[in-house]
Amino acid sequence: MYFSEYFKVNKQKVREYGAIDINLVCDLPLFIDPMLIFNSEKPEYKELHEQIIKYFHFLAQKSVSGFTDGELRTYFNFSEIKNNWLGYSKTGNAGNGNGKAFSVFFAQNIRFALQTHNISAGIHFEKALLLFDGNGRDKISDLTTHLILDYLAQYTQAFAIKNIDDKYLGKFFLESNFNYQTESFVSTEYILPYIINDKGNPEFILLTPKDILRKEEPTINKKDFERRYDDIRNIIDNSAIRSQLNNYIAKAVSEYEKACQAEQKKPKASEITKIEKRSFMEALSFIPELYDYYVKLKEAEKTFVIDEAFNETIEQLDKFYTASQSLIHLFHSHIHERATGLSAREESKQRIKWYKHIIEDCDGYKNLYYNNLPIATEDDLQRLFRFVWYGTDFDVNYETNNGRGESDIKVSFGAKDKNIIEFKLASNPRLSHIFDQVKVYENANQCSDSLYVIFYFSQEEYFKVKKMIADTHMGSKIDDSIFLVDCREDNKTSASRI
Repeated sequence: MYFSEYFKVNKQKVREYGAIDINLVCDLPLFIDPMLIFNSEKPEYKELHEQIIKYFHFLAQKSVSGFTDGELRTYFNFSEIKNNWLGYSKTGNAGNGNGKAFSVFFAQNIRFALQTHNISAGIHFEKALLLFDGNGRDKISDLTTHLILDYLAQYTQAFAIKNIDDKYLGKFFLESNFNYQTESFVSTEYILPYIINDKGNPEFILLTPKDILRKEEPTINKKDFERRYDDIRNIIDNSAIRSQLNNYIAKAVSEYEKACQAEQKKPKASEITKIEKRSFMEALSFIPELYDYYVKLKEAEKTFVIDEAFNETIEQLDKFYTASQSLIHLFHSHIHERATGLSAREESKQRIKWYKHIIEDCDGYKNLYYNNLPIATEDDLQRLFRFVWYGTDFDVNYETNNGRGESDIKVSFGAKDKNIIEFKLASNPRLSHIFDQVKVYENANQCSDSLYVIFYFSQEEYFKVKKMIADTHMGSKIDDSIFLVDCREDNKTSASRI
C-alpha cells in the first residue's frame, strides 16, 4: 500500500530523507506550493525558484509575438505528472490535468505574473491565479512539478539507488530539462523505482520532499486575496496609491450614507464593510499594484506560512496513515462474509454495512478524530471507504462526472448494472439537498435507487438528520437506501466494560 512497504524500505529511512511515504493505492491530498520553495533557506530550493522564474521570463519574451497552438502545447504542457501520487484521485493516481484552457489563460497572463511594480521582494508566477476563476491548487502544483521534475527525479534516484533493491528499479527517460538554445524540453535518463500499473506497463515513482507540501490552498490564492483586502490596504506604503484607493472607497461609502440619510435610515456597519470590499475589488482595474501588495503581505508572513503548511501536512499524514493502518487491521480482523451473484446495489449495501460495523462496533470511530476533534471530511471518509472494497469484482469509481456534477462513488458491473453511493456529513449545510442532488446524478448515469450514507458526530447532528429524513418522508428508507453512521465518541462503551 505504501511506498516503504512496496519497495521493502524502512519507513524511518523515508522520513529521515525528508520525503513523503506516499500511498500507491490512491493519491494523498497534498500539493506542492511554490511559495514554500521561495521561502526556504536551502540553496537547492533557491536555485529551483530561480530556474522556474527563468523559464517564465523566457515565456514572457515569447509572448510578445503571441503563441501558436504548437507553442502552447510545447511550452505550456503542464498536464499532471501523476507519478508523485499527490492530488485528488481516490482511485489510482490519474487526475484531470490542466488542459488547454489553463494553458491559454497562463499564456495570456505571463507578463502580469512577472510584473512586481518593485513592490514584492520576489517574482511569483502563481500570482496569475489571482485572475483565474476556479480552484488553482492542483493546477499550480502540476505546473510546479513539471518545472522541478529534474530535481524530483534526482531526489528520488539518490534515495532509490542507496536504499532500494535493484530488482525494483528501472531506467526511465523524462523530458525534465529545458534547453534555451533549442527552445525545447530534452530527455534525461534516471534510475527510478517503479510499479506495474493496471495496464501491465512499468510506471516510475517520484518522491516529494515534505517541506514543499501543504494541504490547503497555495499561499497566494484568490480566496485569501479577497478576504485580506483590509490587510492589504494597511500595508500600502505609497502615499499616492493609498490616497487613490482610500478616496475611491470613501466615495462609495459616502454615497451609501447619503442614501440612508435620504431614506432616514441608520447606516449598517455590515453594509459598509461590503461596500468597502466591493470598492477595493473594483479598484483593481485601475490600481494593479494592489495585487503586488498582497504578494508582499504573504512574503512578510514567511514564518507563519511555513508553520501553517507544516501543520497541514502533518495533520493530513497523521490522519491518513494512522486511520488507514488501523482500519485495515480492523477490516482484516473482522472478516466480511461475501455473498456472490449480487447486484451493484446489493453489493454496495453489504460494503456500507461492513464499513458502518467497523466504525460503530469495532472502535473504527477512533480513527475519525485528531487531537480530540472530528477530522473526517466527506473526502476523508470516501478515501477510507476504499478499504472495504478489497477483493470485489465490481468497478468502483470515485467522483465520476457524467456532465451534471460529480457523484461521490459509482459502483458498476458492466454497462447496465450501476449504483451510486453519496456520502454526506450531517454537519453539511446543504444536507437537505442530498436527495435532489443524487437524482441528477442518477439521470446522468442512467441508474436509480441510489444509496445515501450520512455520518454524524454529535447528538445534535443526529437529531438534525432525523428531522431532515422525517421532513422528506424518507423514514422507511433507513437501513435500506439510507444508512446513518454513528461516529460519536461520547456514547461508546469499551467491550471490556459491557
